Amino acid sequence: MYVKWIVMIPPILSLYFSARILMNNLRYDEAALGMLFSNMDETAILISVFAVSMIIFSATRVMDLIDLFWPIPGNDEIIAAMIWLIDIVLVYIFYRVATVTVPAERNI
Repeated sequence: MYVKWIVMIPPILSLYFSARILMNNLRYDEAALGMLFSNMDETAILISVFAVSMIIFSATRVMDLIDLFWPIPGNDEIIAAMIWLIDIVLVYIFYRVATVTVPAERNI
């Protein structure tokens, strides 16, 4: 019974931190982007991890399309597990970006 709610934690956190990034960008305008790109080493790592996660997400979409025409047993479970893992990675990325784009005197 509680497993259903535990599985929902990464998508909810991903939604929360992406909303925080949007709010930081709207509130601080160019300052938020300046803070993000002034820390180039961390930004480069975050963009690389984001790119890899999007490649894996695209692979799940291709697997889903293949499953439409040639049903493969267990394919849906593999896709769901991969998307859930991608969501955990996105939570990390969105958290790091949200903490970088807020001024130092404020905490999220």
